[in-house]
Amino acid sequence: MTQSLLSIDKFLADKRLLGASLNMSTRATWLTTWKATYALPLSDAEREIFARIAGGRQPPIKRVREVWIDAGRRGGKSEEAAAVAIHSALFVEHRLSRGEIGMVLVVAGTRDQARVVFGYIKGFLDASATLRREVINMTREEITLRNGIVIAVHSNSFRTVRGRTLVAAVFDEVAFWRDETSASPDIEVYRAVLPSLATTNGILIGISTPYRRMGLLYQKYRDHFGQDGADVLVVRGSTQTFNPTLTDQTIAAQRAADPTSAM
Repeated sequence: MTQSLLSIDKFLADKRLLGASLNMSTRATWLTTWKATYALPLSDAEREIFARIAGGRQPPIKRVREVWIDAGRRGGKSEEAAAVAIHSALFVEHRLSRGEIGMVLVVAGTRDQARVVFGYIKGFLDASATLRREVINMTREEITLRNGIVIAVHSNSFRTVRGRTLVAAVFDEVAFWRDETSASPDIEVYRAVLPSLATTNGILIGISTPYRRMGLLYQKYRDHFGQDGADVLVVRGSTQTFNPTLTDQTIAAQRAADPTSAM
């Protein structure tokens, strides 16, 4: 069974690790989401948060197979995608054959978005002397770690999955994926990663602002939101639910500037 070498809440809070970059005191909803994902005990306050964002379902009793996070714009999604990718690569014990190279694959909607997420990953690693020592090689898209795991960030394409042994997959802004060669790139990539994740008991994490009542993110919300006992967790919240540092004035200005996207 896949086990955490360091629980994600401790990883995020430790000033020698991600705590050097992230202020989790302003990210209570994110912290609650990750603790529920890995079936860690929740405080009374966290249980209240979880009930609001998870449709009233009970917290999972074991690590879920998939977690889908519907969060408003500017909610800190790409930073969290980067953080959970690092945790999955360095602080989770994976089921691999001897000599097998495992990969944490982050899939973004565009090359520009992939560069944004990669920049966060690099920044988090650089900001911590402890994490920085774990990096042995870095290219524009991939980071090889001392434990043999590779963190790769690519734009969406099922071709990026071929030949990979995936120990975790993160879908960033999956509701907005587009591909001129496919009508449903989100579903194609999803189907491509499932066999590899099943082999390693890896987790799939989808993080996105909702967009339309169609596609993979909407299907997961429709089928699993608020469902007790499911090994697929879906949570949902507004921008300020996930990022309370944004003021009402800031949100109003964004809505005025782009009312279509705000809806």
